[in-house]
Amino acid sequence: MKYVRILVLVLFAACIVAPVSAAAPAVKEWTWFVFLNADNNLDSFGVGDQNEMAKVGSNDFLNIVSLIDRERGPATLNYIEKGNVKKIKDLGEVDMGDYKYFAKMTLEVAKAYPAKHYAVIIWNHGSGWDKKGPAVIKGISYDDSTGNHITTEQLGLATAEIKKGLGKNLDVLGFDACLMAMMEVFYAVKDTCDYCVGSEETEPGEGYPYDQILKGLTKGMAPEAFVQHWVKAYTASYSGGSQGTEDCTQSAVACAKLGALKDAIDGFAKAAIAGNFGAQFKTALSNVQSFYISDNIDLAHFVSLLKGIDDAGLKNAIAKVEAALKEAVVASGNNGYSMKNANGVAIFFPAYSYSFSTEYLKLAFAKDGMWDEMVQDFFKKSTSTIAADAANGDLSSLISYVATANANNREISNHLIGKLNFALFSEGSTDAGLQASVQNLITELKAK
Repeated sequence: MKYVRILVLVLFAACIVAPVSAAAPAVKEWTWFVFLNADNNLDSFGVGDQNEMAKVGSNDFLNIVSLIDRERGPATLNYIEKGNVKKIKDLGEVDMGDYKYFAKMTLEVAKAYPAKHYAVIIWNHGSGWDKKGPAVIKGISYDDSTGNHITTEQLGLATAEIKKGLGKNLDVLGFDACLMAMMEVFYAVKDTCDYCVGSEETEPGEGYPYDQILKGLTKGMAPEAFVQHWVKAYTASYSGGSQGTEDCTQSAVACAKLGALKDAIDGFAKAAIAGNFGAQFKTALSNVQSFYISDNIDLAHFVSLLKGIDDAGLKNAIAKVEAALKEAVVASGNNGYSMKNANGVAIFFPAYSYSFSTEYLKLAFAKDGMWDEMVQDFFKKSTSTIAADAANGDLSSLISYVATANANNREISNHLIGKLNFALFSEGSTDAGLQASVQNLITELKAK
């Protein structure tokens, strides 16, 4: 089985030596910097990607720089010329999972190789909101040597520090990693980056086709045109192109439009909370485009599946979400039947685990928006169905819920226990054997 790339292109590491000339370095149009964390099982792919960059090489308007930390060897800073990966400095063992190091090295690269536009790529495994038992973790740039990684919150802190040092937003933040094209991730950097590029689904091990992406960057090209080419080149490379044929997704968003998208999502959440659409939501969640992490769903596809609901408020809210997505997503590509409904922005909906972790609730998107409140409302409304099924002798949904229960969904569990007590014990008309089975499940649920 091929390795699957699961993180994102992050920024640079270690001290940088300025170009050989004593004069101030020339300001070029673009500096392309890859924070290449290959201190893991993707090591060989990292070397290959540097070689792809060297097929194009730096030129009179473009600097190509990589900071690569390998699995069994020191990190190096490299200036990539046509046909040559030129080592600038040995950096020793570094922590590529330290967001402060990422910010520091990005700024040092920018100082040594100044440009009008900066594209920074985080290269590594990406996890999406991956669940490990009851816990939910999120991040990128996992360093196998230190056990450290950059969380989504820290990604926002890092890009804020970079913006402060540059005096401007990063033009492009790219994620050469899996599962990073999520509203939760994009929103964390919306005020510090102009554009973000990433994948809703896992990426094949080969990751970005660096030669194809860089070959299309022409003199005078604006950032939006570049990211549109970037997405097109990535998709083409896995559609019988330079990297074969594999399912893939890739999209680019304009970060300045994400505030309006969040507002539209809030309007949708309010309309959903005001109504009683649990059955329709459940059907939509059974059919929605999801990804390797099944709780990651495509936002555009999800709301489109709810357009048949006969409620004027919800219909209007869905239209506003669709319009805001159209503004925010400047490029989106996919191939393969299994990804045909991937439209560029995934969002977290833990429909079958009934829980958000405390870490999720710390995210800027959760703090500022109402998506998590809407999902929690869906959970609470779902408990009525579970209790009604139990009262009718069908314990399958209750057993399933108890199996997934944990400290993160304690509030929902308490709500369900109240519904069960009312449905099965308040009037005393339920079969004693059924009552005993439910009571045992309630006892188990309370212990979770």
